[in-house]
Amino acid sequence: MATQRAAGLSGISAAVLFGAASALWALDMPEAGAPVAEIAGFYRDTSGRIVAGASLSLVALAGFVLFAAALRQVLAGAEGDDLLAMTAFGGLVVGVAAGLGAETINMVGALRARDGELSDALAQSLFEISQILGSTAAGVGIGIFVLATATVALRSGLILPRWLAILTGMVGIALLSPLSRVQEVPGAALVSITLLIAVLLLRTPVEEDALDR
Repeated sequence: MATQRAAGLSGISAAVLFGAASALWALDMPEAGAPVAEIAGFYRDTSGRIVAGASLSLVALAGFVLFAAALRQVLAGAEGDDLLAMTAFGGLVVGVAAGLGAETINMVGALRARDGELSDALAQSLFEISQILGSTAAGVGIGIFVLATATVALRSGLILPRWLAILTGMVGIALLSPLSRVQEVPGAALVSITLLIAVLLLRTPVEEDALDR
């Protein structure tokens, strides 16, 4: 069906683009609590890659919104009710909004560094705010999305195989715990779970009669 295809294609596109964009600069990102000089150096040394990666990430985040909208319709059809579908949609939108803030704040740091106007104190503030948004705040939204989607899959027997739905639900619970404070965890979970759901929707779309229940 068109909805599953839209969810699958948008999900794969957004996840691949976001992963590639993050790889442009995130591998060189300092650890949380790094010295101020290291953080300022990060912005100065990788400013071009940060701007390029953040710009691509913003496009990817728009793709995640399309994926969320299409998946909401698929989940509502599989569940026969819109509550958990809207919960999943809202969670992913919250995660995307937090990611949008993190990407734009990092971009500010990179642009200021490129223009030679970045002080150490400003670099530390921008870095720490972006980290909170991109990890803890985004992790909460992504966790809600993952947990609601896994619940629909378990209850309906659709979207994900049962064993994968259980594992996915466990990831959702973990994202709602302090584990989401680890820098790489929310983004990695978003990319991997979106790819998983998108590929399965393209390979084994939900039957039309299930959507019409």
